[in-house]
Amino acid sequence: MKMKAIQVVKAGEMRLVELDVPKIVNDTDVLLKVKAAGICGSDVHIAHGTNPYATYPRIPGHEIAGEVAEVGSAVKSLKKGDKVVLEPITYCGKCYACRNGRHNVCESIKVNGVHVDGGYQEYMVVDQKQLHKFPEEISFVQAATAEPYTIGEQANSRGGTSAGDIVLIHGAGPIGLIICDVAKSRGAICIVSEINEQRLNMAKDFGADYLINPSKENLREKVLEYTNGMGPNRIFEATGVSSLLTEAVEMVSVAGSVVPLSFDTKPIPINFQQVQKKEVTIAGTRLQYNKFPAVVASLKDRIDRIDRFITHVFPAEKYDEAFKTFTDKSSGACKVILTF
Repeated sequence: MKMKAIQVVKAGEMRLVELDVPKIVNDTDVLLKVKAAGICGSDVHIAHGTNPYATYPRIPGHEIAGEVAEVGSAVKSLKKGDKVVLEPITYCGKCYACRNGRHNVCESIKVNGVHVDGGYQEYMVVDQKQLHKFPEEISFVQAATAEPYTIGEQANSRGGTSAGDIVLIHGAGPIGLIICDVAKSRGAICIVSEINEQRLNMAKDFGADYLINPSKENLREKVLEYTNGMGPNRIFEATGVSSLLTEAVEMVSVAGSVVPLSFDTKPIPINFQQVQKKEVTIAGTRLQYNKFPAVVASLKDRIDRIDRFITHVFPAEKYDEAFKTFTDKSSGACKVILTF
């Protein structure tokens, strides 16, 4: 039996191809029928050849919701027809990180859509432990946002966001909006900085208390005004503008934290006198660990934000149009979903 898949054949060349439907090999395997798959910035980097971890040819896609089509002989917690989301990582369970509950930075981690094939295909085989059931009342398209929500939970966890904190989020793209939503659920006060007015306005729907357009206002002055001169307790950088990290160390409050979500291969100057003086925590964040159960349970309470967040849905055959829409800053796109 054949199936359709979106494959990056090599950097800069993406095609709709026909492949054999994969088969269950191990007794803990599950054959997943993919129903919806989100487009992430990292998928664009893979398509363009600018993701340093990807190998080719590669089927991208890690924001996946689908239906169980078949299960291996040892699978007892799932059955045919169950609606599930994919936790797109596998890990060794033995290295230092895994032994300390940090399997998201396992020495030999494999991420679906990056190191191994992902969900831009009609069927995929994964281990049962990678799948989490979600409620019937949530659609596959809505459920495809579970994975990016785990990224927001992980970032806030790494940053130590708690009730009463004042949080500054640079960027109101998909991840920035989710970080805002999660921070608000933890009882924080949120400032969102974004130059795109449409996305800045969307931040209101995600609970932002203060909005700043740094192309029209002095960012530092407004932040100090909103924090009564203290500076934010937590700063999240989700724009890819590395200079904001240099500024964040200067701006963050005493005992505060800075969490970079984008990465730059070039060195970034940091004033470590300020780091020491204020005892600032600079917290890297990658993927997530143990965040899926809580996120899946919270989806039903976030449907209003999720429905605003998903701006475009395309059938998989229109992947080229979908990617162009996602990357076009004038399209109004936020989260773009492919359906199979």
